[in-house]
Amino acid sequence: MKKFVNIFMIFFSLSVVFTLSGCLNDDNKIPPNCYDGILNNDEQLVDCGGPNCEQCDHCIDGIWQPEYGETCVDCGGECGPCSPCANCIQDGDEAGIDCGGSSCGPCSALCADGLLNGTETQIDCGGNYCDPCPTCTDGVMNGTEIGIDCGGLNCPPCATDGNCTNGMIDGNEFWTDCGGSTCMACDTIISFTANGVNHVAVASTCTFSYAGGTVTISGTTLQGGTIAFTMAQPIAGWVDGTTINIGPANNPNSVVAFTNDMAVAYSTAFTGSTATVNVVKFRSSPVPGGIRYTFSGTMKNSGGTSTVNITNGLVMVPLQ
Repeated sequence: MKKFVNIFMIFFSLSVVFTLSGCLNDDNKIPPNCYDGILNNDEQLVDCGGPNCEQCDHCIDGIWQPEYGETCVDCGGECGPCSPCANCIQDGDEAGIDCGGSSCGPCSALCADGLLNGTETQIDCGGNYCDPCPTCTDGVMNGTEIGIDCGGLNCPPCATDGNCTNGMIDGNEFWTDCGGSTCMACDTIISFTANGVNHVAVASTCTFSYAGGTVTISGTTLQGGTIAFTMAQPIAGWVDGTTINIGPANNPNSVVAFTNDMAVAYSTAFTGSTATVNVVKFRSSPVPGGIRYTFSGTMKNSGGTSTVNITNGLVMVPLQ
């Protein structure tokens, strides 16, 4: 028995030595998970590519590499001949490069493959089937632009140091990534709760203006109500953080009015009514400027027989 144990220990020791001294690559620089049959280790393909594993076979990596003799993606040269519908040439009866005709698929299917093919004028854009290519003069923030027709890889610098894509209020933006001289216009928002019913205004019904220091705003809600604001400029001016108290006695030049879906009208012009507006942000320039504020109030109807309590009010609109 002792002799058998000794023989087993010698065999085990030799196995360990052999295992530790052997490796799958020179100097054991490539980690074992480059041979595990799983896409991991930051690999480009299973067990190849990335920062740790050996380079993938260029004929199967989905990249057009002319330096290796490829005449299209993963074909040509030592990779073997390209198929007629994937040879990066418009031939046969194709309507565009590798598309259309009697054999190839639709050209529109090539608008997201990262190649200049089909009838595209630039990679994956333009031509007869793909979306128009971004330009620096189309009035839209697209491509790599960080403002409308400015910044990014191709367009001139923006007029401000703002970035309309970074989730911050910077430059001369009115709100997060919107408004100002280079960003898209901010969304129009009018929302509030009236006697427990949540109201959201339809943007197309909203009107807003700023003239002679007075802000005028109105909108019709999906729930059948209407709300309107006429707010005279506060004594200190339109300063961010200003609180405006509105009522028939203390501020008769400003009015908040609400009409419900039963056509009952309530207003701060009626006795016993009050409303409070908290200005979050106000800008009169660059044109259009904008205003964002919260509001609440308790308003009576003309006969004082019914009351509406408004809470959770929020308004954000441009100001022409």
